[in-house]
Amino acid sequence: MLSTNQIRKNLEDIRYYYGRRDMFDKAFDSVGKSGILQIVNMYNQAICNASPKLYEIYVALYVKCCTYEFAAEELGFSVSYVYKTNRKLVTFFFNEFNKEAA
Repeated sequence: MLSTNQIRKNLEDIRYYYGRRDMFDKAFDSVGKSGILQIVNMYNQAICNASPKLYEIYVALYVKCCTYEFAAEELGFSVSYVYKTNRKLVTFFFNEFNKEAA
């Protein structure tokens, strides 16, 4: 069972990975596959079941590493909408990852 705090931490790690993806790709041959890739794949599979708005926010904030302000400007939303939708995104992941435990 994943807590919302663990989901938020994982999302931070996913954002870090995508922000430095080139380094991870280059290090793969000499160091090996990073464990973050398993988490990235898990979240990427789950987001495919989300609504288009949650999907869009996930890509903007975590794959493209946008700030709330830049994501809002790029997507044509207010910053508060991006913030609220990100909270819904965390809830979505919580429900998606914990539905077997229910």
